[in-house]
Amino acid sequence: MHLSEVEAVSHGRARHLFALQGDLRLLDADAYLIPTDSHGSVEDHWAWAVGVDREGATRQLRGQGRHLDEAGCVWVDDAPAGPVLAVNVAGGNSNNDVASMVRRIKASFDALEARALQTRFRARPLVAMPLVGVGRAGLGGRTGEVIASLLDSIGDHFGGSPAGGFDLVIVTRESSSIAALQHERRARFNETSTGVVPDWLEGLVAAGRAGELAVIFGAGASASLGLPMWDDLLKELLHSLDDPKLSRMDLTGLDPTDAATLLIEAGGKDWFSDALVRLLATPRHSLTHGLIANLHCPLTVTTNYDQAFELAAESITGSPVAVLPWDEGSGAGTRVLKLHGDLTRGQLVLSRDQFVAMQAFRRPLAGVLQSRMLIGHLLAVGTSMSDSTLVHAAEEFRALIGQTQGANTPQGKSVVDARAGTVVLTSSDPARVRLLDRAFTVVEGDVEHGVRESARDVDVLLDWVAMQSSSDLSFALDERYRALLSPADQDLAARLMSLAGDGPGAEGLASSLRSSVEVYLASLGASGVSHFSTIG
Repeated sequence: MHLSEVEAVSHGRARHLFALQGDLRLLDADAYLIPTDSHGSVEDHWAWAVGVDREGATRQLRGQGRHLDEAGCVWVDDAPAGPVLAVNVAGGNSNNDVASMVRRIKASFDALEARALQTRFRARPLVAMPLVGVGRAGLGGRTGEVIASLLDSIGDHFGGSPAGGFDLVIVTRESSSIAALQHERRARFNETSTGVVPDWLEGLVAAGRAGELAVIFGAGASASLGLPMWDDLLKELLHSLDDPKLSRMDLTGLDPTDAATLLIEAGGKDWFSDALVRLLATPRHSLTHGLIANLHCPLTVTTNYDQAFELAAESITGSPVAVLPWDEGSGAGTRVLKLHGDLTRGQLVLSRDQFVAMQAFRRPLAGVLQSRMLIGHLLAVGTSMSDSTLVHAAEEFRALIGQTQGANTPQGKSVVDARAGTVVLTSSDPARVRLLDRAFTVVEGDVEHGVRESARDVDVLLDWVAMQSSSDLSFALDERYRALLSPADQDLAARLMSLAGDGPGAEGLASSLRSSVEVYLASLGASGVSHFSTIG
């Protein structure tokens, strides 16, 4: 099976729009689009993008007012975030409207094309933008109309522009807005889709909807951040090591465990840990990390040391991520299991000695993985799945299922081939595919387009799974999003809203039924719902 066979991936090959819930400041991109007005006013929370003036206040673009009024956008010189395009989303007066704002947005897309953006670590430049116009621009009461018009303008631009240009990602912190975005994107995709979805992909979406999907990722998720892959990491470590003899050696041909063993013996554990922190620490997360976090998996697993996934997940929930096995993993919060350690915990697993010391922990860690294989679905991206803990867990799972099915299968009947999960590779490696195919459904990247394009295909796949598995309707009864509902759904929403806010019964007490109805209506975005306690 190949990624190119997935309709969503093939549709996204030319250009693609991603959607994320999170914090735009923490997402690594090649350019950022930020909102302003025709006077060049910039709000304080965009200081990270535009910088500050000599007094430490957020930099304003007052001198660009005429250009913003006429052209609709202006590039911010020497912006600390890199290329930043300020877009006039508010107009010049209080009579701002969606159509006028969208015209200026379209002008900004042309300006992005003319800039010929460059990227170092991605297949295509990535432009990140907020859900514009719904803040101080005055269009918040028409957020549904903004979303629909914005998707129209992006679709028109991508459809009329050469393939292979920049990709876009819309980032919003509001749960109802990302739910509305996913709802509208899904409706538009399904309108033009053939409806042909591979069985393995239907399984991923079903697991995502049921809250039974677990994702495991490796160094590939951090590649677009510019963090070094293993061979480059070895070169950096050797360069910083005060050992001329070892520095002249080529360690890239060694097993990573053996190479790390030599480095730690030469420089010491403290030097090795400090060097990894210096080389792998990152203030931002990648698009891949953000997409994985937006799947809202009950458990995410990684062989990485960095905190990029935690940045992405915490920007969604506002709560710290439980990092296993150090933190308690109980409760409904986000959990990530780090198989090889964590940069900030002072515990890394890479050398022979460290792997030997880890043996006592291998069984419980493998047990966590196997529980997801048994009761959920495991999706692996950005990893070659060569880690011994992963391999042993999958093989034991395969043996267990084989034994139980063999014992219960009538003679003459074939045993169903058990799958521990799905592995998506960014390259075509027949030997590895054959090995992994023993326990996993394996999906290969397109070798003709290169690893970076395949990594982008994986991002498109993750985005599609998040879009299709989203069942959040927290926008449905919110008047701001009314434009996204069909006439029939608008009528249904009006009838549901008539049930909200009626208050308690004649005796002044709310029944359990009414309280449950109020909670349900609030989950659909109903405003003004009174929550009455049934406890005297």
